[in-house]
Amino acid sequence: MDSEQDQGDPDKAYARSLKDRIVRDAQAAGWAEPPDRDHRVTPRLVFGLGIMLVGLVLALDSLGFVEGAALLRFWPLVLIAVGIAKGLSPAPQRAGALLWIVAGIAFQLVILGRMSFVGLWAGLLFFVGARIAWKALRPMALPKDPAALDLLQFMGGTKTVVTTQDFKGGQAMAVMGGCEIDLRHASMPEARPAVLDTFAFWGGIEVRVPDDWEVVSQGNAVLGGFVNNARSAPGAKRRLVVTGLAIMGGVEVKN
Repeated sequence: MDSEQDQGDPDKAYARSLKDRIVRDAQAAGWAEPPDRDHRVTPRLVFGLGIMLVGLVLALDSLGFVEGAALLRFWPLVLIAVGIAKGLSPAPQRAGALLWIVAGIAFQLVILGRMSFVGLWAGLLFFVGARIAWKALRPMALPKDPAALDLLQFMGGTKTVVTTQDFKGGQAMAVMGGCEIDLRHASMPEARPAVLDTFAFWGGIEVRVPDDWEVVSQGNAVLGGFVNNARSAPGAKRRLVVTGLAIMGGVEVKN
């Protein structure tokens, strides 16, 4: 009914067309959420809620309402929750999820006095050896969507080289570690911008992009840096939108 009325009124038809185009461009660039977006529990969401909870406990402790030292002894539960959220994600990296859960349990046992640091290192060596053996015995598993990134580093580092010609974006999270993402051999359709969401906490994320990509930086930094040093060639038709937050860490995009 509305479309029939719009056909009879050129002004209404133009206004509706302009509105639809603005909404599509905003959704493609990551400025607006599509109506059917799946709001699932992600490791980044759990980690952010954990930081909020620690801040709340410290605030209540300063006001004398709670005993902050007693409650903060259980901070490793945040690591366990992150691991569970990672394992339940649509494309879970089970070894990474298990690492977070094991690390959280080990730190909690050390804090509670049920395990020594010697036992912690012994458990770490056992886990690393078991993971190496498991990867050697199991068949190689291909990622479900090689065109999208899903990186999560904790107290470690990784370098990822992307060569897909249909890059869709993704997310990268570095906590007391680093992620290096090389997109110089990748490409994407001209009509669809890619969105890369980043989060660095006491860590760093470095993104390298081709010269023919336009980079739009929409990140923020708290006691850190969120820098776009990429130089775009004139008339670049492919766009990468980098969003996220750097807390006492850094995110840098360059060629």
